[in-house]
Amino acid sequence: MKKLTIIGVLVVSALGTLFHFMYDWLPIIIFPQNESIFEHMKLVIFPFFFYYFISLPFYKGDSKELFASFFSAIIISMFFIITSFYTYSGFIGKSYDFINIILYFIAVGLGFILIYKKITLVQFSNSVIFAIILLALVILFSFYPPNLSFFI
Repeated sequence: MKKLTIIGVLVVSALGTLFHFMYDWLPIIIFPQNESIFEHMKLVIFPFFFYYFISLPFYKGDSKELFASFFSAIIISMFFIITSFYTYSGFIGKSYDFINIILYFIAVGLGFILIYKKITLVQFSNSVIFAIILLALVILFSFYPPNLSFFI
């Protein structure tokens, strides 16, 4: 599990960085379409799910527990990025790309600490339901974003 965690941090970080620039080349819903905070949450959601499916055959434990841990990691990572971004940019009065990048890498590391320690916010069945709802909302708000700064 330790090796999968270290590799996971590297893979998810690399994928998130790559995904940031992909929409111009390949306009698919999983890539951020603009610079909004909402669209940047895709840099957490999709690389984490992608790594979950890649790492699943190598995991020697309960796959349901692993999914619940990955979902929890996604939620906590998103929460960390959103709260950290609005806290520091509200305090300073503007946002800086280098700080946003650092926050992203910290969020990925934090997510994988949860996965490594098998910490879950919800049980497997609920995490599947919430993951489906999360993905549906991402798709909905990608096509029909509310007129709020978080989405624009």
